[in-house]
Amino acid sequence: MRLKPLSGLDAGFLYLEAAGTPMHVGSLMLLTPPKKRGYDFHQALTDLIAERLPKARALKRKLVDAPLELAHPMWGEATQIDLEEHIRRERLPHPGSETQLLRRVAELHADPLPRDRPLWRLVVIEGLASGEVAMYSKVHHALLDGQGGVALAQVVLDLEPRIPPKRKVSVSEHSAPVSQRAVASTALRATINQFAKVLRAVPATLKLAGQAVGEASALMSRAKDALLLAPRTPLNVHIGSERSYAIQSLPLDDVKRVAKGLGVSVNDVVLALVAGAMREYLKRLDALPDEPLVVGMPVSLRSADNSEVNNQVSMVQCPLPTNLGDPLERLRAIHLATRDIKGRVSAFKDLIPTDFPGLAAPMWAAGLSRLWARGKVAERLPPLANLVISNVPGPPVDLYLAGAKLHHYFPVSIVTHGLALNITVHSYGGSMDFGLIAARDVVPRPDSIAKGLQRALTALLKKVPA
Repeated sequence: MRLKPLSGLDAGFLYLEAAGTPMHVGSLMLLTPPKKRGYDFHQALTDLIAERLPKARALKRKLVDAPLELAHPMWGEATQIDLEEHIRRERLPHPGSETQLLRRVAELHADPLPRDRPLWRLVVIEGLASGEVAMYSKVHHALLDGQGGVALAQVVLDLEPRIPPKRKVSVSEHSAPVSQRAVASTALRATINQFAKVLRAVPATLKLAGQAVGEASALMSRAKDALLLAPRTPLNVHIGSERSYAIQSLPLDDVKRVAKGLGVSVNDVVLALVAGAMREYLKRLDALPDEPLVVGMPVSLRSADNSEVNNQVSMVQCPLPTNLGDPLERLRAIHLATRDIKGRVSAFKDLIPTDFPGLAAPMWAAGLSRLWARGKVAERLPPLANLVISNVPGPPVDLYLAGAKLHHYFPVSIVTHGLALNITVHSYGGSMDFGLIAARDVVPRPDSIAKGLQRALTALLKKVPA
């Protein structure tokens, strides 16, 4: 079996779980099953995954620890997958409301994935009053980022309502045998390569610094402006283990109308919607800061032709002008801020690290995460962001999963100590589907923020020239 070492970025998501915050991402799909006699979505989904596993090899990856934890873990490969363990079925109690569904998704998302098997799980949730069937999925962030998740979804989603043929399902899970010598040599080779990569990056960094000779004051000014300190809010605290979840779907045409009519990007509009909703929410709590909030925004470092299933992402800061009362002023301020961010990311993209040497990292990195949690460090240091906002573009056409039509694709992301709220949006078909995941002890009712997104869009639509 060929072993694949994790990059420092991929492994970092494993180490961060030592702080008590699960590091998986997921989605909530709402689907309409076909009206076909004998059709069972859970069975059809299991048959589909069994059929597509050869093309979705990432779903067969299984962690292999380095000897004595002296390097990052590696990916091995399971030769057989127990799909009955990975694809489960549940039924909501009567009446099967949306509130019950979202509460159950929050409970499922709070549970970490077991590391003794491939790091993914699907849960089919039946009993919805709407007649739809829901599918909640979660995949560990060590395995993929948002764009990688889209690439993986493309393997299992179809353009037509195709029901897969029934297949025999493996009921036991096995991994290909691997010798300890192979594990040790792969770990050593990976660590040496990671050190070499760091050394190779030094000349490029020095060259960039050399190009800045004579522009030192401008460089220092830009560096100062680039690092923002966020105002402290009720979101920037140590969080508990329970989660809360809310969704909101907005018409994509309305969002595009605002973007086109006011000369900004769709992502600018998304940020403006969140700014309006967060301004309302914090005002209700009597906790709205006088200065703008700061959001952490994941940015993809992935080239257009790269569909590898791993993490190629970084995080940038963006001011969110919740201090401005006028929605058009907020949008204009966001447009100026994101334009500057795009320039910085473009200039420094090749120098943003996504790897670091794994020498004893499972011990020291996990130890730092535990220290971060036990010392409640997030409450002692100035916050660098108040919340996380991510926008993942999806397909503009209707898709099907195991014969069922997909209506909505709501993301379910990650919250951590000091960042108790994450708002991720995924465009699909004619909708912008928002998923709001929060620490339940900090934001027990994220639906109040979700409803504010609709009000913020209505306010911006009124500003679009006729």
